[in-house]
Amino acid sequence: MVDYFDKEKKIADRKASLIFLVIGLIAILYVGWMIWDSFNNPELDANGCPIQGAYSEHVVLFDQTDTSKDKPIVEKDARKFLEKIKKKVPKYSRLSIYVITDDPKGTNIKAKVERCNPGYISNLNIFGKMGITVTVKKYMDNWNKNFNEIINPIIDEIMRKTSSPSSPIFEMINVVSIKNFKHSKSRYVNKLIIFSDFMHHTNEYSFYNSQNIDLKKFIETPYFKEVYTSLRNIVDVELYCYKRHDNEQCGKKIEDFWNGYFDHIDDHKLDFHRIGS
Repeated sequence: MVDYFDKEKKIADRKASLIFLVIGLIAILYVGWMIWDSFNNPELDANGCPIQGAYSEHVVLFDQTDTSKDKPIVEKDARKFLEKIKKKVPKYSRLSIYVITDDPKGTNIKAKVERCNPGYISNLNIFGKMGITVTVKKYMDNWNKNFNEIINPIIDEIMRKTSSPSSPIFEMINVVSIKNFKHSKSRYVNKLIIFSDFMHHTNEYSFYNSQNIDLKKFIETPYFKEVYTSLRNIVDVELYCYKRHDNEQCGKKIEDFWNGYFDHIDDHKLDFHRIGS
């Protein structure tokens, strides 16, 4: 009888030891994950961006100048483009949306939207889902589920018809190169995406004089020095050109000018697209 109880005790002890071992392994794994997570999932700011800086920048410029006679991008298309762009923003990278207006000196230029991709709950492991905070979940929901609500005011502004005395495209590129790309960490590819007719027009330099659509001539002007910027060969550029009137817009001359211009200031990947009618 004593041997029987000794055996039972030994079996119970082994079971208890096994349970404690499993609990200990789980605790070690969880602590290890917490340490790993602290290094790989940084503290986020109010826009869902790492407080130490976004991992890369994706900047969108919508040209809203001189649209009084037409509506080159319909609302459905604008949403489609923005959703497509959003899907390509890597985790902890920032999407900034600007609207080009009649502000040739750039005194009032601010991003209409600045949000980072905080990741997806579905991609988290079991420990990640257990440790996710209410704040981080809100960032994820805003990015993944409520994005349309965030961009609705932007869509409204893009659709609004205006007549502007200037279309300061070079100034806008200069502003975002300083605000967004100058201090980019560039862990991932940076992107600049512009929707415009690409007919730059200011008092200093205007493409409405077709002779000015000449890169060599432009580089030799004092105005070029005023608006010059560099994208430091770290930015992929996507240009979406839409026609507004029957003139030089979106023609080969315009395409060649802007291809040459970005090659001059960036020498990185460039894609030129024609959209709309």
